[in-house]
Amino acid sequence: MDKTRLISGLLLLMVIAFASAAFAADAKNQAGLTRVVLAEATRSEGWLPVYLAKELGYFKEEGLDPELVTYKDGPLALMGLLNGDAQFCIIGFEPVLMAFEKGQSSKVILTTLISQPYMFVGRPGIKNISEMKGKAVFGGMPGSAPYFFVKTAVKKAGLNPDKDVTFANLEYGAEIVAMTRGDIDGAYVRATRYAQIMEAGGNILVDATDPVQHKKIYGSERYEAMNVQVTDKYVKEHPEIIQAFSNAVYKAMLWQSRHSDEEVALAVSPSFPGRKMDAALIKVLRKCLSPDGGFTEEGYRSIVDFCLANGVIKKDVPMADAIDPSFMKKAKANIQ
Repeated sequence: MDKTRLISGLLLLMVIAFASAAFAADAKNQAGLTRVVLAEATRSEGWLPVYLAKELGYFKEEGLDPELVTYKDGPLALMGLLNGDAQFCIIGFEPVLMAFEKGQSSKVILTTLISQPYMFVGRPGIKNISEMKGKAVFGGMPGSAPYFFVKTAVKKAGLNPDKDVTFANLEYGAEIVAMTRGDIDGAYVRATRYAQIMEAGGNILVDATDPVQHKKIYGSERYEAMNVQVTDKYVKEHPEIIQAFSNAVYKAMLWQSRHSDEEVALAVSPSFPGRKMDAALIKVLRKCLSPDGGFTEEGYRSIVDFCLANGVIKKDVPMADAIDPSFMKKAKANIQ
């Protein structure tokens, strides 16, 4: 019996060893690139340099083979990261702070925007948010960045977002059609969809690309909340992969700053099949783009204060606990 158990144990160890070896081999593809999974909250041009890094070959140049996995929204993408299904998470800052307060610590390594390119739009006939009382609105998934944007816009207009409006459950990108059909009366819409908003006869009630309106919603003209995040464990175990990722994105940031709107739109288009990526869209987005992926005290403070005011978190989160700027700083120092 003891001999049988010994043999069984040895066989089990061999299976584990072979499985581990297979996993390690799978982490490198045939080209010798390290495979990394990017959990994205949604496919959005707000993370433009990440997609440019892929399309321009900068990830490959840094030895990485990225796989993008799109989730329904930020909180779900964050779960994918924390559960170990992904190595990087492309997400807004609000879910990150929510998770931190629950003891799920992680680090944001870069931001792609310096402000939020958000709009709150009313269907044809609605010209003021105060007219939304008793109406249905879209703001993404509860706990997401667009959700809190809409709640704040409604609250600033004198309504109670928890009682006076109903939040509809839709997929991102379906909101304009839903408004034209009369299914909803107002919605968060990316500012880059301005042309579609106008074609549908929508009324822009809040335009966060306007610094004055942005400050009214977020308390500052800066809100560096479109981010890339990794777990604390990954920072400790694979800093070289994070640096490679950061290098690739920084190269893309330099490239986007040195090329025209038309060139940027053409380069990133393959990452957005079925969507029109043109110079007009990039022109709207460009004024919000981060030049180097770095954070400012003001930008981070506005995020935390906004989250505290909206009940997203109950306690302050020190900047050093949420952000590790070292990777982008190193990329900036070494890449011209």
